[in-house]
Amino acid sequence: MNSLEEVKIMKVLKFGGSSVANADNCNRVKEIVKKNQKSCKQVVVVSAFGGVTDELERCISLASTRNKEYKNVLEVLKQRHQEMIQQLGVSGNLNEKINAKFEEISELLQGIYLLEDISEKVRNIVMGSGELLSSAILSEFFNNAGLQTAYFDSREYIKTQNGKGVYLNAKQTNLNLESIKEKEFEVALFPGFVASGAKGEMTLLGRGGSDYTASILAAGLGCSELEIWTDVSGMYTADPRFVSQALPIERMSFQEAIELSHFGAKVIYPPTLIPVVQNQIDVRIKNTFEPDDEGTLISKTPGEVRSVVRGLSSVNDINLFTLSGSGVIGISGFASRFFTSLAHRKINVVLITQASSEHSISVGIHKDDTELTVEALCEEFEMEIRMNLVNEPLIEENLSIVAIVGEDMGFTPGISGKVFSVLGKNGVNIRAMAQGGNEMNLTFMVRTKDVKKVLNVIHEEFFDSTYKKVNLYIAGLGNVGGKLLEFIKNQYEHLLEEKGLQLIVRAVTNSRKMYFAEDENLLENWEEKLDKNGVQADLQEFVRLMDQSNLRNRIFVDITASDKVSEVYEQILNSTVAIVACNKIAASSDYSNYNKIKDAAKKHNVEFMFESNVGAGLPVISTINSLVNTGDEIVGIDAVVSGSLNFIMNEFNKGRSFAEAVKMAMEQGFTEPDPKIDLSGMDVLRKLLILSREAGYQLEEGEVKHQPMIPESCLQGNSADELLKDLEANNDYFEAWREVMKEKNVRYRYIASFKDGKANVSLKEVSPDHPFYDIHGKDNVISLNTKWYDDQPLIIKGAGAGAEVTASGIFGDIIRVSRN
Repeated sequence: MNSLEEVKIMKVLKFGGSSVANADNCNRVKEIVKKNQKSCKQVVVVSAFGGVTDELERCISLASTRNKEYKNVLEVLKQRHQEMIQQLGVSGNLNEKINAKFEEISELLQGIYLLEDISEKVRNIVMGSGELLSSAILSEFFNNAGLQTAYFDSREYIKTQNGKGVYLNAKQTNLNLESIKEKEFEVALFPGFVASGAKGEMTLLGRGGSDYTASILAAGLGCSELEIWTDVSGMYTADPRFVSQALPIERMSFQEAIELSHFGAKVIYPPTLIPVVQNQIDVRIKNTFEPDDEGTLISKTPGEVRSVVRGLSSVNDINLFTLSGSGVIGISGFASRFFTSLAHRKINVVLITQASSEHSISVGIHKDDTELTVEALCEEFEMEIRMNLVNEPLIEENLSIVAIVGEDMGFTPGISGKVFSVLGKNGVNIRAMAQGGNEMNLTFMVRTKDVKKVLNVIHEEFFDSTYKKVNLYIAGLGNVGGKLLEFIKNQYEHLLEEKGLQLIVRAVTNSRKMYFAEDENLLENWEEKLDKNGVQADLQEFVRLMDQSNLRNRIFVDITASDKVSEVYEQILNSTVAIVACNKIAASSDYSNYNKIKDAAKKHNVEFMFESNVGAGLPVISTINSLVNTGDEIVGIDAVVSGSLNFIMNEFNKGRSFAEAVKMAMEQGFTEPDPKIDLSGMDVLRKLLILSREAGYQLEEGEVKHQPMIPESCLQGNSADELLKDLEANNDYFEAWREVMKEKNVRYRYIASFKDGKANVSLKEVSPDHPFYDIHGKDNVISLNTKWYDDQPLIIKGAGAGAEVTASGIFGDIIRVSRN
């Protein structure tokens, strides 16, 4: 072992409550201290054993309400400390000391019980007992383990002003600590949290004050480094309890750490950084349970390789107070009176914002100070309120503050734009905001229920190494729905690794049952889960639960042909949930309704995509949108846009009867669930409406000249079987087609056309030189005449029916929405 003269450096190690929660953890702490034994002198600061301070506070609360249960709680605490002594193998008279301390606590609690009141002095003694107990036990434990440990009572060295724990008397404290520098020890062990006032009375350094103790000692003793040992491997880009993708931060500046800790980062207590910053002492956050992890280094120079945004944090239970009125405008000294009135009652203001019109001033204040704040403002501005120059304070409750911190944010344009854009897309309303002149911290207030979503979407926006979670709610589980779920499952890993997208199916519903998953694993055995655990389907309840989930990046996927589902689109979009639909009803409904739905999507900055409405997986709508958005004009549309009807005609041309061809299309899943929709031409009519509207024309259904593909008499039945019987009964009608086609050397195609404001859908003859003559299988063909494609139309051709191609179109829309 090095002699004390050879030891050149001294550092402080602070171990929190989780690090000393039980005997196993205490042994981990011992090993960490032993590892440094030869390299430096160590000042060790310990918190109370995990959970003890909370239980002591509970005892106070019980006793003050004359609840004798406090005795049982105290007895359990006493037994826990006695068991810790036994498990650590500590000998000597520790048991007597522990028993005496608990006897003192018991007498104080008995006094609280009898008086139903508690003084600050008594509260401090009871609340600070946990650290005095743990430090006494660990001091003996270290000595027994071969560590030369000297015990120092923090109350004798750390002094506070006016009996207020967080106001340090730095001058006296540093004078007191001078005497320790020359003492011989390998380990100096201090209890955290506790200090003493000017008259020697016990004071506290605030919850989390053990960090502050360690910082005070590091500064006063001139240590080289402060290590804060906790249960996480450093500070993270966000709270891992809220953001599963949060990343550890290797290095950060003092100022960044101060900002993050002030706004809710739980790893470090805010006042901790004041002494070390003043003395330029590096701080390292380490994990007791993963001691080899690097942790986070907080220093003056945070490193060259760094992201613009360093981290996110939040504070809950904040209320927004607004004072407004004509008496505020241009009145000198108004702000001074406002803040002085709060300062006199020791009310801490955590956010300030004032409109440039000076008509109002708003502040964020912890909800516990609500009554005091209202009292202070009403008293200060009593005359102005009485004269109606100033309104009574307006209070908005259930708010939280979110802070985005980064030392380089001030030199990077567009940070605020990115933040507000992604929040808008997720339906988050910002209630107030503030930004310092150095732009290191962008702070704003949101509803508390939105905090988790806010932290996640901002984290996804700024930290490239993470992936983006997209939450899907799927209605319609037939052939197409089943294929879509299969696509999502098969492409899950590829999308995660190559595109940074994680598609999570949160809920599914069909016409009978619906199921909301409690985890992210619905894709596994979704049919079984829906069957066994699903509840009766209820569309409004499905939409309500989807809205209530308040998750980020939500997409409602409609794979039905239901008018009832299409009727809730506007409601869904108003909840800032994107929609991907193969259901054609909404986009082909009355133009006013179509326009209202599109406006709702635009207003709430969410996507409404329906590429699979026309051409299944073919890029038809996206092509038209691209042409229109770049200044082209669609002047004519000719389209064979029913893969099912094209399949039927091709099979008919091969020699099958028309009824046989229809039956074959039904069996292969090419038709709508009700095949009369296809054969009546309504499906094609709806597609023409959609194409024309996306091209910029206000076309209504009644303006389309429409001829069904088959005689009206065949469309009167109530079932598919009746339809097939009617088709068989009219076989001669269809065979006449065959004769005409053979005689004229033409083929029949069911074509949708739009030109010069006129639209029609009908069966037409096409000659061998026509682009629609040679169409195979279930293919669709769309011909677009535009200003740019005038002499030679733009042709889009490919498979236009079937579960797989339709599911692929929906899947493509989901990916496009996810990446926007």
